[in-house]
Amino acid sequence: MFREKIALCVVSLISVALFLSLGTSVPVRAKGAALAFQNEILGIGFFDLPDDTAVVQDQYLSTAYGVTVVDAKRSLLTRVEWLHETSPTEMNQVVWKFTESFPGIQIHRSRTFVAGYEAVLLWPVPGQVETATAFVLANGRLYRIFYNTEDEMGLKVFRSLTFFPPKGDLTALGLRRAEDALYDSPPWHWQIDPRKPSSEPSKASRSELPGPQPQAYTPPGCVDFPTSKFLQTQWAWNANGTGTGYPQGWSKAGPSYFGENLHVGCDRPTKLNDHFALDHPLKEWDIVYPPAAGTVLYAGWAGGGWSGLGRVVIVDLGDGYWAMAAHLRGVNVTAGQSVGISTVIGWAGGSGNGQDNYLPIHLHQGLYKDANLATWAGGIYGGHSAQPVKVHYFGNGGGDYWYIDRYQWMSW
Repeated sequence: MFREKIALCVVSLISVALFLSLGTSVPVRAKGAALAFQNEILGIGFFDLPDDTAVVQDQYLSTAYGVTVVDAKRSLLTRVEWLHETSPTEMNQVVWKFTESFPGIQIHRSRTFVAGYEAVLLWPVPGQVETATAFVLANGRLYRIFYNTEDEMGLKVFRSLTFFPPKGDLTALGLRRAEDALYDSPPWHWQIDPRKPSSEPSKASRSELPGPQPQAYTPPGCVDFPTSKFLQTQWAWNANGTGTGYPQGWSKAGPSYFGENLHVGCDRPTKLNDHFALDHPLKEWDIVYPPAAGTVLYAGWAGGGWSGLGRVVIVDLGDGYWAMAAHLRGVNVTAGQSVGISTVIGWAGGSGNGQDNYLPIHLHQGLYKDANLATWAGGIYGGHSAQPVKVHYFGNGGGDYWYIDRYQWMSW
């Protein structure tokens, strides 16, 4: 573990050195140069956008309204936000507050210029991927920009950013406020699933496998969720069904399985450790329960370097273990609320980067041990990714999934 941490520090120092060698001042392009993308109301544009990238514009109006450039895997490359409810004169206070929101992380700070405008650059900044963050004063506005420091395309997009005098204002967009869209609920009558018990089954009533229990590989830095703590599948008896390709009450462990796509990281100090995260295909508005009883730590839109997670609910399960449900279509709980195993915490969706249907409809489920939370963004970082072990299901005879295989069928 010590050698791994030393190696991580060396890699981080090399990354910083590379960044500094490229220059922290983003150059100003010649006037009249063609833009690959522009948003006149935001007053920003990009000169160059690499192949297989996409610009995602926020569908809802938050206090940090903006656009996100993502790669082919939907991983963040650069996100530009206008902090339209913050005065530019508050820049130093905003930067200080932002830096203090990551206790235990040594964040470096330097003065620079971005496209010819005064800026403060901070790095490393936690997220789904590690980022650098610039606060920029341009045309009487305060902008916050995140860019992926793990992918050279992130820096390329960041360096192609430009600002120009905006035309129009946010009211012209006619956007619904993000906080109003947070608590969307199904467009039909529903009730809490009457078939699910209100409390977990006793150990005596839970199915047990005879003889030695199956084993699965747990990478260094990851942990297994303890079998002494209760876990359940997070959907109801009426999930999926007609028109979905899945029998009613059933889903699978996939499309993304352990270690696939953005499901990476066991114990990285400045990133979301999601090696043992699972995607479960569901239909829009399917009920989502917590994986166990606990207390809600965060319920809202993920922000900053986690914005690709959309609406999220994070539940403290006790003993240092947390759970996150992401990409929700609507949220049904608030921070500080106690939840049981039959509490509806939200509904399945495909939200991400300020949009609905950004991704195919599914439940992203992650478990974490001794992690940290950036409360302004609903962002988990550090700690350890936890493997779901002995997951209880109530339907189809009831029982426990000890270890979960790729694309395994799973019952409610």
